[in-house]
Amino acid sequence: MDKQGTIFSLIQDTQENARFIESKTGIIAAIIGAILVYYIQDIKNIIKHFDSFSGSNYAFFFLVILSTLLNVYFLFKIIFPISNPVAKIAKKYMAYPNIYLTRSKINVKNKDVAALTDILCNKNKLEQALELEYVKISHIRNSKLLLYKALVIGLFLQVSFFVGHLIIYNKEILQLGAD
Repeated sequence: MDKQGTIFSLIQDTQENARFIESKTGIIAAIIGAILVYYIQDIKNIIKHFDSFSGSNYAFFFLVILSTLLNVYFLFKIIFPISNPVAKIAKKYMAYPNIYLTRSKINVKNKDVAALTDILCNKNKLEQALELEYVKISHIRNSKLLLYKALVIGLFLQVSFFVGHLIIYNKEILQLGAD
């Protein structure tokens, strides 16, 4: 396999890893959604007895809310792409040709389209452009992976707080119902 083929394979593998992280993020989003659905379904009871709750019930309830907000933030950071990964990579790659074209660049006849043709016809420039793409995609994947790890920790905390709140909340609701 030549250098272009190797880099192209690396690009595909890295893209698949990023997609895999996003698919696992979808599972976590479903778990967070299930916790939110529980609270939405029981909102009347929560509002009705909110003044009667203990301090630990309040604490766990607000910890669940806080961890949910934090996890939703991580979800959005993982799902939506980084705006400009080129700005965050090594200076060495700044001189490499960039083959990424925006809609405005591809729809207008200008030197960028001519530059793309020049890159695709020149083997050395094409290898450099592919290498730059690999570095950009690797940066995106690494960012997603770091955020995913934080999301997993956040989910563990959220579920722990939720279970703690659920136990305290149900115990207090049963006591209020008995009174």
